[in-house]
Amino acid sequence: MAQASRMLTIHRTHRAKILNHAQVEESLDRHGWSASRRWNVANYHSRRVWEEIGEIPDHSDLKAELKGHHTYKGLHSQSSSFERRSLS
Repeated sequence: MAQASRMLTIHRTHRAKILNHAQVEESLDRHGWSASRRWNVANYHSRRVWEEIGEIPDHSDLKAELKGHHTYKGLHSQSSSFERRSLS
């Protein structure tokens, strides 16, 4: 009997304790604000495309939209890739 192949998705949560909070607080706040801003830009773009053509934008469309945004500059490539995959 042939079994249907299924792809499992595994999500892991890592916990950490910041011991040098005073040293990293400002950087973490900036990164959090920047990620939130990019998420809002992608959400706005997706809603606009949906209203115009009735389809959710694909990965390449979101990538093009986000790469042109000023908060995208300086973002680590793995972080930006994860962010785009989460949104598409």
